Amino acid sequence: MPREVELGTSAAWELPGPTSIRDVSTSKLFVYDRVFDNTISTNEVFEELGEKVIWNSMEGYNGCIFCYGQTGSGKTFTMHGNRKTNPGIVPLSTNSVFGYIQQSSNREFLLRCSYIELYNECVNDLLNPNNINLSIQEDKNKGVKIVGLTEEVCTSINQVHSILYMGEANKQIASTNFNQRSSRSHSIFRIIVESKSKEDPTDLTLATLNLIDLAGSESASAHNIEAVKSRSREMMYINRSLLTLGTVIMRLSDKHNSAPIPFRDSKLTRLLRPALQGNSKVVIICNISPSASSYDENLSTLKFAQRAKKVKQVLSKNEVLDSKVLIMRYEAEINRLKNQLAETEFKLEKESNEEYLKAEIEKLTGEVLNMKDEKESLDAKLEALLQEKLQIQSQLEKYSSLILVGGEAVPASEELDTEEFFEKDSSTQQRASRRISVWRSNTLVPDHSAEKTFQRKESILHKYKSPNTPRKSSFAEVEKKVPEVEEEYNKRETLLIDKIEEIQELLDQEEPLFEEKFEEPSVTDLISIIEEQDLLLNQFKNQISEKDEQISILKDELSLCRNNMVKMQQQLKELRIQK
Repeated sequence: MPREVELGTSAAWELPGPTSIRDVSTSKLFVYDRVFDNTISTNEVFEELGEKVIWNSMEGYNGCIFCYGQTGSGKTFTMHGNRKTNPGIVPLSTNSVFGYIQQSSNREFLLRCSYIELYNECVNDLLNPNNINLSIQEDKNKGVKIVGLTEEVCTSINQVHSILYMGEANKQIASTNFNQRSSRSHSIFRIIVESKSKEDPTDLTLATLNLIDLAGSESASAHNIEAVKSRSREMMYINRSLLTLGTVIMRLSDKHNSAPIPFRDSKLTRLLRPALQGNSKVVIICNISPSASSYDENLSTLKFAQRAKKVKQVLSKNEVLDSKVLIMRYEAEINRLKNQLAETEFKLEKESNEEYLKAEIEKLTGEVLNMKDEKESLDAKLEALLQEKLQIQSQLEKYSSLILVGGEAVPASEELDTEEFFEKDSSTQQRASRRISVWRSNTLVPDHSAEKTFQRKESILHKYKSPNTPRKSSFAEVEKKVPEVEEEYNKRETLLIDKIEEIQELLDQEEPLFEEKFEEPSVTDLISIIEEQDLLLNQFKNQISEKDEQISILKDELSLCRNNMVKMQQQLKELRIQK
């Protein structure tokens, strides 16, 4: 490596074969599935180990690839590399995913991508910097779920690369004594692959592919003295999560160990739990430096790789029977839109037909005629309601005229004067009482002809009988005129009484309005009569208001009918123009 060559350190390790590495000083041999030297390219590593994991994920098996090693050993370069000259595992994996899709003509795929980092034991969304410290939920059926995580549906390689660029711009990095850009957090690029057979709709698979770039284990010597204090918290969380990962790998590799596995001691192991427990194809790339200056860290990495090699994986295909998977929902929505498009095209083709246009014109013409008939019917109803309103108003005026207004009745003092005047003459008193009873009855049923005759007689009597009449003639002259006046008075009195009796007989024949002995109504009776009349008036007013409301509603309906008729006529004109 350039840094080790520049420092002039010696190599502490050698490669006796393609699957082993040996300690130069102790000749201790470590055997693995594959060992690469520093001359190999990342593309060759991927073709030999990583591509199988990608293809398994496309077929419905969970997959996981991650790099492990000390700070400055080349983990980030192995996972991401330089996309233009020497791409890493992540961009090579995305290219392999879309290459597999192009070769699979009998299946449909849907890809969802997310990018997260674990910084100081907080799960942060790299695609949305505002989503920080997200919670983790575990489900036996659905696996590990991060609540609120952004997932982008990707349809091209360029779209996936843009997501990677966006996430890497938000990652936590810092400069150390080993390299200029050192990851200060664990990052996980996740691809969820949904697949469905075109021939068998029930053949559904769902797989998760995790591509993980772990932060390196480090000590205070990896930083400058000035940066030790500011980086101490980051180092603590990085080393603790890697220690938990080593403990989990050690207990998984020991079949005789019955101690509980501490997956929940770190969020890193919680996220890797589905992959480490067995239902996933896992490739672990351990990066070491051949320099003797990093001997202890490299030895720890090699021991970790030996323990990880002993973990047995049992793969199972993730077949999905739930219709709620995203690809099924998208397909249902596509089918719905296709049907809607077919219906729209059918309607468009149908409307362009000349016969259809003629039928539509006839239909609209009939609707216009029906609207006209409906308008005439509403006009007739409106006219009938107006007539009914006028009748009710006339009845209201009629009943209002029957109510006597206070102050119009004849004062009681005049009645007393008339009775006192005829008190001395019994025959005259009888006739006066008959007149008074008739007068009182006329207060309920007015008869203006009889009242005027009675008032005229009263004035004559007052003229000749009243003590207040001035004496312009002598007593002898007056005494001579008395018989004449009395005779004239008796004639007129007799005639008046006869007329009153005739009127009384006529009234008795139709409907008696009063008894022969009249009893003057009490105040309570008068109040009840007035209340009844007021109640009738209120009822008539309510009826009038109801009729006004009905008339208003009919006017609104008539206006709506006219508007509809105008619209129908416009449509009819348009159809005729199209024709």
